[in-house]
Amino acid sequence: QCLRLGSKAIGWGENRGDSEIQGDVRRGAGMSMFIYRGGPGGQSRATITVDCQGVYTLQTGVMDVGEGSITVLSQMAAEVLCIRPEDLALNVGDTETTPEASITAGSSVTFSSGLAVKKAAEDLRNKIVSNAAQCWGIEVSKCSMQGYSVVSESSDSLTIADLISKVGLLTGKATINPGSTKYVVNSFGAHFAEVEVDTQTGSVKIIRYVAAHDSGRIINPRMAANQVRGGISQMLGFTFLENMETDPKTGITLNPSFLEHKSPTILDYPKIEVVFAPIVDPVGPFGAKSLGEPPCIAPAPTIANAIYDAVGVRITDLPITPAKIMSALETKDKFP
Repeated sequence: QCLRLGSKAIGWGENRGDSEIQGDVRRGAGMSMFIYRGGPGGQSRATITVDCQGVYTLQTGVMDVGEGSITVLSQMAAEVLCIRPEDLALNVGDTETTPEASITAGSSVTFSSGLAVKKAAEDLRNKIVSNAAQCWGIEVSKCSMQGYSVVSESSDSLTIADLISKVGLLTGKATINPGSTKYVVNSFGAHFAEVEVDTQTGSVKIIRYVAAHDSGRIINPRMAANQVRGGISQMLGFTFLENMETDPKTGITLNPSFLEHKSPTILDYPKIEVVFAPIVDPVGPFGAKSLGEPPCIAPAPTIANAIYDAVGVRITDLPITPAKIMSALETKDKFP
């Protein structure tokens, strides 16, 4: 499905005739696809409490290192508890006061801690409904949560704050343990690029870049798309520029700062188009799967394939520099 979505977005197969654009510039298109094996990492726990003021507090040891995991976990808890994510108080990352969470690595937080948070929220919701049913002396099946209240089929209603004032603090808990093969899930993707290569200088210009991903249900579309763009941007730098150079005799680093070890800026990137396959994973929380690292897999081979399509030379080591392209073109001309 990623292949179909990505190829349609970039117009794969259209106008793929003569690669000459103008003078010495040649245009080509390339793609690559990948599979990323993800999972839950280590043991993950979560607790959610609600107090007599009706305030919910999510506690988890997850560390958010900029990828937005706490926002996504808050959305998951809020969805189960019928509240707004911004109304959820947070106690996260402090290992002295929060339950254990898996390491923030391996693209596992949304999946593993997400499962723990979702199950903790479900546990709390069940306790809220069960306690309300006891207060009214009716069956649990006749009660449900609606917003910040519990209601019955006979139109009885209690705010969450009033309920907690009657029954005391309620806490939902959950633990996710790794080890079962059902927790091993694969993310998929296909990337496409269109480039222009100057055969006189070896310079490469990316005209378009499209990334199609299957990461299950996307919990936060804007953050997910930007995470894909960030991973691609990082790896485009790795593809074209980044190479630690050392003196072979002394071992001294020859490009120790960003003055010598260049990194691209936003001005060096094309518009990166991101599309997600509408696939729901049967195991992940709300159908979500790994997304953090998968975008980093495909950029280098995608660009290398596009260069090959444009000028017929295969660059197999990174970074792909103008000098390598010119050397490959010279070899191709001598030994066609």
